Amino acid sequence: MAAATGTARGILTRIATPDDERRCAEIFLEGRRAAFPWQPADRFGLDDYAASVEGSLVLVAEAQGTVAGFVSLDPCDRFIQALFIDPAWQSRGIGTILLLRAQTALPGPIRLACAARNKAARAFYERRGWTPVAHTLAGTTAHILYQSGCAAENRAPAGWASAAFPALRGL
Repeated sequence: MAAATGTARGILTRIATPDDERRCAEIFLEGRRAAFPWQPADRFGLDDYAASVEGSLVLVAEAQGTVAGFVSLDPCDRFIQALFIDPAWQSRGIGTILLLRAQTALPGPIRLACAARNKAARAFYERRGWTPVAHTLAGTTAHILYQSGCAAENRAPAGWASAAFPALRGL
């Protein structure tokens, strides 16, 4: 796996440390509440972050000395499990930088899932060249599977929305 540390536009990206966990959990909580407004706000908690990233490679983006966002990767499945940016740091290129770092860490096609109702996230991925390759229902929420570097003939693997992708559980 390629190194996942670097600086772009004054944003430092690096592998997360245990010291980053609380800050990432706060970003995850705020981000999920904003991304899934159809869910009750108390459905999400700070403890959700640790369970979501267990066994994942987590990269953080630092801006002005604070963690401003993170991306969690499942290297074995070549899957982005979560990408969240602190609302105060959104629209500054941090999400794009983290996506590029993810693609550096996992060269070749990688995938992610996005709630179909999350129009802002879908537009973000599609503007950056990610291709929708499948639609599914996880629980009561429809999701779209995206792939980077994708030819139109690529399709989702069977069972892609299974328990192997904890980011989809219960949404």
